Amino acid sequence: MSGNSLLSQDLTRRTFLKAAAACAAVGEALLGRPASVLAQMPAVSPPTREEIIPTICSGCHNDCGMLVHVREGLIRSIEGNPDHPMNQGSLCPKGRSMSELVYSPYRIKRPLLRVGERGEGKWKEISWDEALNTISARLKEIKEKHGPQTLLTTSGAPVYEGIRNAFAQFYSLYGTPNTWGTALCSSPIELVMRADYGFREENDYLSSPLIIVWGANPFASMRPGHNMAYEVSGVCSPLLEAKEKGAKLVVIDPIHTETAAKADIWVPIRPGTDGALALAMLHVIITEGLYDADFVRNWTTGFEELKSHVQPYTPEWASPITDVPAKRIRELAILYGTTRPAIIRTGNTFANHTNGCQAVHALSSLIAITGNLDVPGGSVCFAGGRGDYTILTASPATARPKEPHMLAKQYPLQMTGPAVLDSIFTGKPYTPRALFCYHSNFLLSNVDYQRTREALNKLEFIVVVDIFMTRSIEELADVALPDTSFLERYDYRTHPSARGGVVALGRPVVPPRHESRPWYEIEQDLAKRMGFADKYPWHTAEEFIDYIVKPSKLTFKKLKETPVQYVGKHVWRKYEAGLLRSDRKPGFNTPSGKVELYNSTFKKHGYDPLPTYREPAESPVSTPEIAKDYPLIAVNRRSPLFVHFKYRNLPYLREVEPEPVVCLHPRDAGARAIRDGDWVIITSPRGRIRQKAIVTERVKPGVALIDGGWGNSWDHRDACFNALSDNLKRDPIGQQPSIASFLCQVGKA
Repeated sequence: MSGNSLLSQDLTRRTFLKAAAACAAVGEALLGRPASVLAQMPAVSPPTREEIIPTICSGCHNDCGMLVHVREGLIRSIEGNPDHPMNQGSLCPKGRSMSELVYSPYRIKRPLLRVGERGEGKWKEISWDEALNTISARLKEIKEKHGPQTLLTTSGAPVYEGIRNAFAQFYSLYGTPNTWGTALCSSPIELVMRADYGFREENDYLSSPLIIVWGANPFASMRPGHNMAYEVSGVCSPLLEAKEKGAKLVVIDPIHTETAAKADIWVPIRPGTDGALALAMLHVIITEGLYDADFVRNWTTGFEELKSHVQPYTPEWASPITDVPAKRIRELAILYGTTRPAIIRTGNTFANHTNGCQAVHALSSLIAITGNLDVPGGSVCFAGGRGDYTILTASPATARPKEPHMLAKQYPLQMTGPAVLDSIFTGKPYTPRALFCYHSNFLLSNVDYQRTREALNKLEFIVVVDIFMTRSIEELADVALPDTSFLERYDYRTHPSARGGVVALGRPVVPPRHESRPWYEIEQDLAKRMGFADKYPWHTAEEFIDYIVKPSKLTFKKLKETPVQYVGKHVWRKYEAGLLRSDRKPGFNTPSGKVELYNSTFKKHGYDPLPTYREPAESPVSTPEIAKDYPLIAVNRRSPLFVHFKYRNLPYLREVEPEPVVCLHPRDAGARAIRDGDWVIITSPRGRIRQKAIVTERVKPGVALIDGGWGNSWDHRDACFNALSDNLKRDPIGQQPSIASFLCQVGKA
């Protein structure tokens, strides 16, 4: 349900000194690099002139500003940029260790062609011409023989906007609509909130007397919001500043996280039952008349239907489902319903269950009926946010494939997702033949490793562009192309903020290492070979950024001169001023122009228009026969030192967290004769993995908090969380599987 780190453990002197030593190392500007990195770098004879280059970090979704110190063409140190609104000079260990990314000995140095069977590890270095000629020839052959729609495309988490845009024009001109999102992350939350009221909210912590953090752990990272640049000073976190100003903090989570440790109230909930708790809170708030009657009357539709609908969902109904006492549910609902304004802050995994979309629908209804939408201290559409019209960008693709996405009928509201793999097995509506991947370790990031590998191994041709020899390349790729790191190419990032929409430029600080090339050069050269380069509105990195930001009246030149630009200004209650709709009429960006408590979009596509609760597809309640052998509920742990499957081959970060861990409550560990530090085997109906046990009361009994992100050849190959998760049981609206509420068992190795 939440992102959690090892800092949730009791802090011993040894772990503190270990963490402090690693942080001190990165704080010393990475000058003491390990021998493996030093061996890659030519010697520099001081004294030499040092250049300080501002750019933005791509270590995670924060995209903080950084200042990179370069001497004689080599990165010598990295620090936070005090002039960037996202971090104002602070920088986490990931950001400070990024020189190790550039100079890593594990980088792919030249294009690679597989010469053995898939998975044998036999590769031949080839030239860029040979690689691109091979790719274009195979893609032409597949297009002519099977049709362009049989090419699948995928990319990883868009930590830079360019990752989201890379190869989009190429795919559209080739003619395939079939993107395959291997990890849904925030997509289900954004899908439902846009359907309910038209935007994905950010939170105005500094003006709120009540903050409910639900299924998130913002104190485990430097990311208190979704993409928001808060521009706070001193305490660094807007949550801490809000606490200092007297805000009450409530955390709903099965794990006593870093955030829960700072909370006034911690509500341990059974994983996957969040929708039941939200419905019970709706029942109390509506029944006791604690909603904002004026907002409900003027700006919502379907309230009477919702009022009738939630009558059975009492706290007494929800209590045995959620493991939260009925008295606590009622108190929580009254606290939220009587505090104005108030915030509910969710994490991505709030919706990562087979019932997740309806849980979000219940939660967004809570936010709306209490009048906490787009007001100071509430859930806000800040300038530059998703749903705001402040930052305008051009479409990265000017063409449109003739065929609809293969999942357009099955999942019309969330077409990209794990269900794409079904067509490889069934041939319906047709059989995919190839995959082009950029910046994604798809084999490890997709649920159900075994089924994913089986499906993709049936494809005729797989191309991967990445910086390292990932497990996906190692086992499945036919051609691998060496990508640049973010410190070797141009890119950009946008953020919402209270000052206006933020557009920031990322720039290369050193030339590309070895024979790596940025995506826009690779795309252009492939387009030439395919015969449609003349259909591009851009041909260089500078032209691409000029093209993409032109609607916001920005240019590459302006961004290079001033790397952080503000566009527009923030306005409260945009729905009153017609700033949430493209037609500029007052209201919300929904079919009715109002917040749709009774969701007409859901109704149109055959989904329940009012929020409902169903048990997760795999749980002690819904599948008791599975629970006999797998009695623990698996929850995915996210480390603040790594991002998804990245950076575990960087020595400074690995020194702090060298091994994959699973956290168990003492009751569950004792019943299995497991002691703190034991290596254990974790099993599910899909597979088995090996991790080290941590025994801690910070985990709710009956829950196993399992490390995600391991599984590459350099980081405990037998520890991949997604070897346990299920690909077939999915949310009917957003197609997300139960990443954070499936069943497992843990035993001594």
